[in-house]
Amino acid sequence: MAVGISLLVSLITAEVVLRLLRLGYNNAPLNPSATRHHEHPANYRFSAYSLKDEWEGFSIRTDRYGNRSMQGLCRFPASGPSDHLLVLGDSFIEGFQVQDSDSITGRLQQALCTTGTEVHNLGVSSYSPVLSDIQLREFLQQHPRGLELLRGGTVLHVLYDNDHLGDQGYASQLGRDDDGELVVSADEQLTPLARLARISYLARLLRRAQLTAAELQQRPSDSAERGVDAPGAQTPPCRLPPQALEASSAALRRIRDRVTAAGGRYVLSAIPTDPRKGPTVLACYQELAQRLGVPFIPVAEPLLSQPQRYYFTHDIHLNPAGHERVADRLLEDLKPESEQ
Repeated sequence: MAVGISLLVSLITAEVVLRLLRLGYNNAPLNPSATRHHEHPANYRFSAYSLKDEWEGFSIRTDRYGNRSMQGLCRFPASGPSDHLLVLGDSFIEGFQVQDSDSITGRLQQALCTTGTEVHNLGVSSYSPVLSDIQLREFLQQHPRGLELLRGGTVLHVLYDNDHLGDQGYASQLGRDDDGELVVSADEQLTPLARLARISYLARLLRRAQLTAAELQQRPSDSAERGVDAPGAQTPPCRLPPQALEASSAALRRIRDRVTAAGGRYVLSAIPTDPRKGPTVLACYQELAQRLGVPFIPVAEPLLSQPQRYYFTHDIHLNPAGHERVADRLLEDLKPESEQ
């Protein structure tokens, strides 16, 4: 009995201490979704970390919509923002590997603050255009200003090299809800342990220890893991067959039509794969943007020629310098002409 009470007190004490220190460890928290396959938990805070120790020590929050919060990076007047920039994408836009202020959307928000523009980070891990289309639709339905966000605003959609593959899978799962809207429903639900981790900081710490132990048992399998550079990498021409891009093309067209019908501007960009880890199909997305009549902002250089400077060594994502480089390039085309 005494041992049980002592153990319970110890667990409660550990939970309280972790909460006071705000050490609710996580790296990419996702919940199943009945409409867009998976989503971030809403109003959630966690301490970011890397299993390879490439980043750690900063807190990330999601807002009531489950999107990464940019709160605190810009102070708007009492009347609120005068313009809106909605950024779609996957984990490269989500940016959980860097602090708010160092992320692509965080840098965009800080730079555009003086213009009265509010930046909304709608990026979610493993999203591709099929899911981003649903994400945008649902965000506009839930936000108090709805389609007003698009009127005179901009939707920036940043693709990644594997988006066409994700779209092929998600497109095969597309269905219709009772209102006739396109949805992709998750096949699985959160496990009991995952549910516990959503509410217990101690459970998250134990999960981190488990994942770290498993990671330490793995050995680097190729030169990319050792951080060998690939200087002078170039963007090869598109060699994908047209059918490989059909699902992505249809989803991008739906987004384009939704944005333009509401009086907004739709702009595409794409981040290439770290050339130390694989080839890029960036040229295919550029051609797709051209066929859709959508502006495309190139950001590949110098990411391809100097990957060791802009990507993490082990993780596939951009490091803070990479986020800065991409944000700076995007700003060149996104800022009003009077600001350029």
